[in-house]
Amino acid sequence: MPFAALILFICPSCFEIIEEVNLNEDGSGFFCFTINMSQSKLNINSMLLLDSVNGRPVPKIEDFKEALTQAEATLKEDGNITNVSSTKNWDDYIFSVSGNFKNVQALNKAINNMGIIINKTRGVPPAVQDNFSYSDKVFARLYNYNLMNDYKKLSEKDKLAFTNAKYTTIYRFKTPIGSCSNPDAIKSKSGKAVMLKINIKDLITNNKTIKNSINLK
Repeated sequence: MPFAALILFICPSCFEIIEEVNLNEDGSGFFCFTINMSQSKLNINSMLLLDSVNGRPVPKIEDFKEALTQAEATLKEDGNITNVSSTKNWDDYIFSVSGNFKNVQALNKAINNMGIIINKTRGVPPAVQDNFSYSDKVFARLYNYNLMNDYKKLSEKDKLAFTNAKYTTIYRFKTPIGSCSNPDAIKSKSGKAVMLKINIKDLITNNKTIKNSINLK
């Protein structure tokens, strides 16, 4: 995916991936996925003037626009997500896609279907698995990806792109949270939301995880 490639070109760099889910009691809800590269916009602008960085060709703005259009179109055509919309801030390099889902299974299907299409364009096998579950007042963020082998293949310069990168999850509920399984998770003052922020390098190297089982009262 061109956006993933762009991230690798920012060395050293800082970017954040933000995953938000607002869950209703019946399992329906709203999701928003954001890539925020605003802290690296000067680096990005410089990189886009080059043909290659660290031996890799630099994608052009047109490639990024095509990737966003493809992601949004896939979600709309998929049917599992409704009210799909996206925001594109080309000045600060902040991009997001959002929509409503009727249940967590529909959200999982939409994410997997989008991943299949994106991976197909990259010529790599799709990684199909559930990212969320919800049953008996327990909402869980699942994570069973193994990125360590791919990470080891990167050059030391490419690995620097992940040094200050963050992955943030924010989950909001209609009822109070009883407990969270992830020790890095922080509950809001209202007790109806939980946030988890970890370094992406720690996630890739399995030092930290975004796995979280949230028990609702």
